Amino acid sequence: MTLKKYLLAGGLSTVLVLGACGGDGGSEEETSEEETAQEDSENTSEDATAEEESTEESDSGSSEDGEVTHSGEYGDYTVTEFGQYTIEPEESEEETTEEETEEGAEEPQPTEVVTIEFEFTNNSDVATAPQEAFGLDLAVRQIMEGGETTLENLTMDLPEDYEKSEEAAAASEMIEPGETATAVLAYGPVDPELETVLQSRDNPMAEEEIEPLDHTIELESTESSEEETSEEETEEDSEE
Repeated sequence: MTLKKYLLAGGLSTVLVLGACGGDGGSEEETSEEETAQEDSENTSEDATAEEESTEESDSGSSEDGEVTHSGEYGDYTVTEFGQYTIEPEESEEETTEEETEEGAEEPQPTEVVTIEFEFTNNSDVATAPQEAFGLDLAVRQIMEGGETTLENLTMDLPEDYEKSEEAAAASEMIEPGETATAVLAYGPVDPELETVLQSRDNPMAEEEIEPLDHTIELESTESSEEETSEEETEEDSEE
């Protein structure tokens, strides 16, 4: 009987020990699952923060598709295209006299301009033309040694057969507050060899702080254009 009591006591103690081990194992598994869930939550939060930062950066002057945006005091602007155009001098109806020829009068030269197509939303309280608001909020400048020069608005000098004459005409039409219109402006005369920039104007009287804009406009060099034209003419001559 004594032997049986010892065996029975030993068996009970073994069961108790195994039960305790099993309980500890379950607790460890639950702790591991909680830590994994917490790590996943932290990773998700970090990803969301990164996405928000990326969105904020994309709103600071240029969007992902290359459009240049600016919000000024008089309007909101989304530039959809920059271009170049050569305004040819108007032919004089009067014939040049021999005296003028002898005096060495210079013939009028073509004018190179940079064109800007943009969407304008009037955020002021009064009706405003896109070109008027553009000139108050923005400026097209060329950077040179020793300073910079602000280009003139030469939109009125574009010929009637200009391919976007409707958008150019829309630049002078009055836009009511809150409305949006597409317009084209021409600034020049431009020297393609110099750096050309679209910049926001400083307005110390503005009620709210405005994010500055300083965008470089890529222009084609006139020299490269002349070389391409010369090569095309050479190829045509060789074919003949």
